[in-house]
Amino acid sequence: MMDTNLLIFDSIFDTLPSGMILFEPGGAILRINQKAKEILGLDADTQPSNLKHSLPFYLSPLVALLKDSQEDIHRAEISLNLPTREEESTIGFSLKPVNAPDGQVVKILTFTDITQVLKDRLAMDKIKDELNQSKKLASIGTMIAGVAHEMNNPLTGISMSTSLIKMNLERLRKLPVTQEHPKLDDSLEKALQEVQKIARASEKAAVLVSDLLAYSKPSQVFLVPLPLKDLVADIVNALKSHPNFSQFTLQIEGETERMVLCDRVKLEQVFYNLIKNACDATDGKGTMTIFYSEHTDADGKQQVVTHVKDNGPGIDKTIINRIFDPFFTTKGHSGVGLGLSICYRTMEQHGGLLSVESVKWEGTEFKVTLPVYLEEETGKRSAAP
Repeated sequence: MMDTNLLIFDSIFDTLPSGMILFEPGGAILRINQKAKEILGLDADTQPSNLKHSLPFYLSPLVALLKDSQEDIHRAEISLNLPTREEESTIGFSLKPVNAPDGQVVKILTFTDITQVLKDRLAMDKIKDELNQSKKLASIGTMIAGVAHEMNNPLTGISMSTSLIKMNLERLRKLPVTQEHPKLDDSLEKALQEVQKIARASEKAAVLVSDLLAYSKPSQVFLVPLPLKDLVADIVNALKSHPNFSQFTLQIEGETERMVLCDRVKLEQVFYNLIKNACDATDGKGTMTIFYSEHTDADGKQQVVTHVKDNGPGIDKTIINRIFDPFFTTKGHSGVGLGLSICYRTMEQHGGLLSVESVKWEGTEFKVTLPVYLEEETGKRSAAP
């Protein structure tokens, strides 16, 4: 009867969906099931006696844990470099000491490989973040559209009135100075200077309103197939000769032969914004490196990624999730905070994605992800709502 029960136990033990190992307190292995051998990269025919009462060297972190722990571990994780994987594996486990009928304490380790589960969870969290960002930008865009339209009318009036005042002041300046009004010319000059300040302020406000309208109701994009490397090389070469980038180092490492379906003007604006931001962040004296990679998305579609990486001060982790929000800026009064928001929306219009990774004081890397153009498809795509 005892032998039958033992056979049943062995059968159940070996067919468990999780790995399980029974240890003595000193670390000697009493039993190990097939799933445990599979996860840990051991041969299926391996017996506890063949392990010389210990696991292989690459499992030493696990052995150390088993020897040192004297308490129940309900749920924990450990990283192992398994021979069956090129990358580090994450093992989720629980550990429970139990008293055997003969009075001996046996440790039962139950575990499973959760590496892929963690990857899937991170990927899902990233998708949720991107979806929330898109919803946030869409709702804010709807709100500011009305505000921008309301601002447009008074700004137009201010601009017209300023032009008329300026014109009349300039006419008065041409009149001869009389003894009755010896300081008239100085007064007119000061008035003209103030009017010019009003004109510049209204022009700046008009630009802001234009940006708001562009953000809230993006214009349609006209997509045509283009070699990505040519587009990037053209804008890099153009900026290298620009005086504002004279001390800023721009370099391209490697090439891509991939074609992308894009609106050249709008995509160039995306790269210009990213490069200009890096230049500003490094006081115009930093280095930006551009390189390419490819991957396949969850739907099996090929994508090409342009990495735009700088050696600037980086972005603090407390604000990195806000940099694509409208009106968020770290440039103080010199920035409006719409540049990256518009770039993010432009990438959505292209069926792509703009993302960022950064380490404080080590630099920032933006990733411009676009679908690879494989078919004869051209035309225009409406802006995302």
